[in-house]
Amino acid sequence: MHNNPVQLWFEMPEIRRKPIANGVWIPLRQSETISYAENQEEVICVGTVAIANEHLDIGNKLDWDDIGLIHDPEPYAFSDGRYKPADVYLHNEKDAIGVELVLKQHVNSAHKSIWRVNQDLIMALGLIEDGDAWVRPDEGYIDVIRCRHDSEGQFVAIEIRAEFLRDYLSARGLALRIASYRQRMAKVDDSTYLEWSATPIEINTENERFSTRVFEIDADGGLFGSVAVMKVWRTDVDDNEDVPVFGDETDQNTAYESHRYERTGPKLFRVEGELWRTEWVEPATISERVRRDKPTEEFFYLVGAAGEKLPSSALNNEDVGRWLWFRPQVVETLLEHKGSDLGWYTFDTGMVKCSPDYGTHFGVNKVGLINVYAYDIAKLPQWQQRLWVGHNVAPDGQVSSELLDSQMRANPAATRAPEADFEKLLNMLNQIFIKRYGGALFRSHDSKAEIQSRIHRFRATSSKAGLLELAKDIARLTADSIDESLLREIVKPDKDQKLGTLKLMERLLAMSEGDEVAKGIMTSLVGIYDLRLGDAHLPSSKINEAYMLLKIDVNSHPISQATQMLTQAVNSLHEILRVLSK
Repeated sequence: MHNNPVQLWFEMPEIRRKPIANGVWIPLRQSETISYAENQEEVICVGTVAIANEHLDIGNKLDWDDIGLIHDPEPYAFSDGRYKPADVYLHNEKDAIGVELVLKQHVNSAHKSIWRVNQDLIMALGLIEDGDAWVRPDEGYIDVIRCRHDSEGQFVAIEIRAEFLRDYLSARGLALRIASYRQRMAKVDDSTYLEWSATPIEINTENERFSTRVFEIDADGGLFGSVAVMKVWRTDVDDNEDVPVFGDETDQNTAYESHRYERTGPKLFRVEGELWRTEWVEPATISERVRRDKPTEEFFYLVGAAGEKLPSSALNNEDVGRWLWFRPQVVETLLEHKGSDLGWYTFDTGMVKCSPDYGTHFGVNKVGLINVYAYDIAKLPQWQQRLWVGHNVAPDGQVSSELLDSQMRANPAATRAPEADFEKLLNMLNQIFIKRYGGALFRSHDSKAEIQSRIHRFRATSSKAGLLELAKDIARLTADSIDESLLREIVKPDKDQKLGTLKLMERLLAMSEGDEVAKGIMTSLVGIYDLRLGDAHLPSSKINEAYMLLKIDVNSHPISQATQMLTQAVNSLHEILRVLSK
């Protein structure tokens, strides 16, 4: 094998050894030109049709001429009264042997052609449109189908994730036939560096045809050398006829002339590599999404302290009577998905979900691990179990007491998580300020909802950095959001006093509660504010002082420390509300 990188580019070895069908994304239709330099470009074209299993023998004979871009998947009415719907593929204009997954709509010359994804494909996979993609809400809004346009807005590709395509093909008894064409072209001054410059490559196999060629051109791209030109015209044109009608062309009413000339000037070379290929995307063995087949993949979960494991099938029983343990990092993993949510029932129990329809009841135990009833995990879809199982650990610490209160003792704990009260208290303080002082205490913030969603104990799962990031977000919605000008109007400090928002709030509380009580109420928010930049600026001694203000046990696990900080913040907000509500 030669090592000439330019020659290799034309020969496409990386393309020829990697079938389209093996990719993560499968193009359903593609017509794209990529320019790499002024005189170098690549053309990629793909046409497809889904063939019914009973017609695969016919499908094996379909190539670029049958299903390439020359074929337009659109409706057609025959003169004999037959009608072909847009999504039906007819063989020899007679036999319906397949399904078009991308349709092409022509309007008129004033409008670009529109490529449309077959609605059955979208509905069967449970997709919704999101910009230039179709996403699946039941799997974390993952992109399943995507389309791309060129700079002028013309469609160049519609692609689908292979695993979703194969699921659909399995449910409908289809296989996808792909016909592709790829061309790499460049204009060069010299082609002698190519081993096949004089003897082009021509390779033909059952499903692939590859060729190279080199020919001489002039500076404008025309073929170099002798050019023949012929002109033909009618001789029976009469300008005096009001309504001319011309008959067929004959030797008596036509004339012609021809001449030759030589293209001269600088000689260039056009070098091309071309690849035609046909292949299949086979259906999956089962259809979990469309046909709801039972998955073949099975997850095993740790259920015993000595490392005993049980498969999800053994746990998929409402009366299983077992709980599972997970690292707290699983919550952040779940919350990374669009459509996720975290809610709280009691101080140590709540609900977490990574897509809208699957909420999982959990509890936090004494060592900061997450407990979930085993059946609640085993009944989840495979893609969600895959997220959970990666964080499964052997039992450590007892099952969350509050989770057992709810699920076994039928006596839910009468406690509240600080996360459940934080946003509620901010809104209540705003309402009372508007009523008493004519303006909201906390200014509106474009990122408020996003920041609020991050204020929970699972931000601090294993390191001090997570706790400091949580403190920063709490401070952004408290000290950083307080309307300083409003507080100055109320407190009226001396003009030369440089008081921050928290100190101004302390002055306001002191007007009715006294200095010591007011300082005690604000201590926790001050400690959180001190930590907001602790990861970058504060020495360890200052961070420890802030921990003391917040009454954080430095020897407890990070989840417990975050819970303590959130509790102290909520207690401060409760006290501020109590004072202002008098």
